[in-house]
Amino acid sequence: MALKFWVTAPFFYPDMNRPWSEVLDCMIRIVDAAEELGFEGITINENQFQNYTCNPSAMMFAAVAAQRTKRLRIVPGVVVLPAYNPLLVASEMALLDHLAPGRTGIGVARGGSRYALDRIGVKPENQRPMYEEALSIIRRLLTEEEVSHEGDFYSFPPTTLVPKPITQPHPELWIASQSAEGARKVAQQGLNLITAPNFGNFEPHGDLEAFLQAYDDEVRISGKPRGEVMVLRHTWVGRTEEEALEYFDDMLNEYNHYMALVKGEGSNATAEDRLTTRTLGESRDFVTRGRMRPEQLSMPKEGLYEKYSDPVMTTPDKMIERFKQFEAMGVDHLACLIATGMPADAIVKNMELMAEEVLPAFAD
Repeated sequence: MALKFWVTAPFFYPDMNRPWSEVLDCMIRIVDAAEELGFEGITINENQFQNYTCNPSAMMFAAVAAQRTKRLRIVPGVVVLPAYNPLLVASEMALLDHLAPGRTGIGVARGGSRYALDRIGVKPENQRPMYEEALSIIRRLLTEEEVSHEGDFYSFPPTTLVPKPITQPHPELWIASQSAEGARKVAQQGLNLITAPNFGNFEPHGDLEAFLQAYDDEVRISGKPRGEVMVLRHTWVGRTEEEALEYFDDMLNEYNHYMALVKGEGSNATAEDRLTTRTLGESRDFVTRGRMRPEQLSMPKEGLYEKYSDPVMTTPDKMIERFKQFEAMGVDHLACLIATGMPADAIVKNMELMAEEVLPAFAD
């Protein structure tokens, strides 16, 4: 199967002096362009109470996307399961499956930052066991007629989803992981894997190869079928190298916002650290009235293609070359993060250029 291309709706809101409705309009334009230009699908980011990702409900926006499209695959995610009751997550997934039958899934995770979880009362030590218990419940609800549960965090008597999803055996489940250990756990469950650089961007060559090797090795050990693999990359294509780097500063700004959220070492960490499960750390004061104080890390734009697997900001021929490498590694879907503060018109034009110059090289 040839590599398939998705786009991401990140809801990045660096300039809070602008109306938030402009961010929403930009994300809707990305949905419409993806449908028109032949991208396979869209992933929808979610986070609350700050302006790095300012979309409180990926599920709600997925419903909007479902009603605007006829063929686009739609994955709200990642949805941080400890923030929700799994009964409600499964119920909303069933509704979404009826709005766009066979085109929807959900990406889930334990959550990589404690900022929002602190505000809704989830203790850091409970985050992973809550996630694992919730995921087990959701999988049962989507496939079994009636489910009851007595657990450490969730308990309920016999319960049936009404409506049940149309898609059999259930809508797609994508498990987000950024560590080798997490990739192995996804493989053990035979589920789809979605990943992005553990520290946001500027991922050196070799990390993705090691990550996928851990996943594939565990697939062979477990005997479970290999799920599909989706990899997120910051992308921007230009007819010249200079044009491809036109919005480098916007991409760097997005990186600094992410680094403020996770407070990590980024590309300065060792390869082992970058592939290790990231801790949530301590509570920190880095958001005022919803506005995040980004880190001030400076990265050179020279030699991006040679140094890093992410970002991929280059000409069509080099972009095709890089994506062919991903395809050979076993990547099935590439989610392009192309909205990191650029004007909406420029984002759509870049999608058009990708559709014209890059996507045809991966046609079945």
